[in-house]
Amino acid sequence: MQILAGATVEEAEGILRTAAPRFAAVRLRSIDAMTSNFVYRSDRGEIVRFPHSVWVRDRFEIERRLLQALGGGRLGVALPEISHFNADPVFMTYPAITGTVASKDVVSQFDTGRRARFGRDLGVFMARLHAQPLADLNYLPRDYGSELLALLADNAETIADRDPEGRAGEMLSAGLAAWSMADDGANLPVLLHQDLHGQNLICDQITGELRGVLDFTLAWAGPAIWDFPEIYRCGPDILEHALQAYEAAAGRRVAIEALETLSGLQLCRSLFLSRPGSAREAQILQRIYEHA
Repeated sequence: MQILAGATVEEAEGILRTAAPRFAAVRLRSIDAMTSNFVYRSDRGEIVRFPHSVWVRDRFEIERRLLQALGGGRLGVALPEISHFNADPVFMTYPAITGTVASKDVVSQFDTGRRARFGRDLGVFMARLHAQPLADLNYLPRDYGSELLALLADNAETIADRDPEGRAGEMLSAGLAAWSMADDGANLPVLLHQDLHGQNLICDQITGELRGVLDFTLAWAGPAIWDFPEIYRCGPDILEHALQAYEAAAGRRVAIEALETLSGLQLCRSLFLSRPGSAREAQILQRIYEHA
């Protein structure tokens, strides 16, 4: 895979310093995150993102247009407000959102009340996101779901071979069969974030409040259920609170059985895209074993 610009702190600092006068003396530190970007924080409190791959690079412009369209606080939480967008090489900067990244370690320390608040806030945010009109967002892709399912079907044997215990192959086979029966294609498309894992959520550690949502790189228009698999992995109680709040606000029910199936399929996709023998592969396999 081609490695794009900005892969190291030193390289990223060099690029920024020639991109604009205000970056002339910038200092960066790397943010450790499982993400499709090289992510840094500057000594001035800005987040700096460089894309990992050509595919992500090409999605940055879509993300910029979408964030501009979603501005003004209409989703009830903070979103990145891009302060600099560079075309060549591609990178973006925005002021860091106040709060704490809702990583698995952070959320696992929440008591019952904070977990309920976090789940409810997620559900309300998703209802607001899915209610946004698509008429002015015709630049969003609409084929992510079909492409993912085709990728899984075409590479089923390869994915199965990545798991020495055989559970990934079993999950994939069962999931594809179950999804073909559950998905009738009748759901109207909505605006989807598609990547609502903890690293892209900013929370208040004291209250559990959802403060911000990051990284709209994978945004597309499709059935609402596609936005829920990452919430499923936050824990059954958080998912329950999110679903209750979502259904009350959106007037739309999400089928838990189909959600579980889709969550497994997306784990199989992540396994396929991870590097063999990497820490990321081991992490995904562990999630597959827990899911199964």
